[in-house]
Amino acid sequence: MSSAFISYSVKDERLAKGLYSANTMAGIETFLAGISIEPGTNWTDSIFNKLEEADWVFFLASKNSISSAAVQQELGASLIQRKTIVPLLIDITPEKLPGWVGNHQAIDLRSSPEVQHEAISAIAEKIKIDKFWCGVIVGAIIVGLILLLAKS
Repeated sequence: MSSAFISYSVKDERLAKGLYSANTMAGIETFLAGISIEPGTNWTDSIFNKLEEADWVFFLASKNSISSAAVQQELGASLIQRKTIVPLLIDITPEKLPGWVGNHQAIDLRSSPEVQHEAISAIAEKIKIDKFWCGVIVGAIIVGLILLLAKS
């Protein structure tokens, strides 16, 4: 079963929780630090263990997250582990994506739904996982985008 990890700034937690809810409703095991870490747990170990287990990393790319040291560490680990990283642009342009993350196809949440759908479809074609889970994840992203845009 595919799993997802959401990398985000705590300042963008409302948006992260929307994506988490959409993924969970679609049956995707998703890690979101603000929800998934139990009290008393060593959060650094928990974060890096879940990141290692994840197939997908959804990066909520915002002004807040690109200045977060924790997010930078998560992205660095994701790159080293060769995870599929999907940047979701909140309030920045693709040119503002940090380092090598800029080489990953992003979804611009500021764009029209048609452009978002095309970007999601292009990413889905590139990801080499079983077709059923690819469809589930693409569906979850679309639902999540709708929820995120409706709350903005």
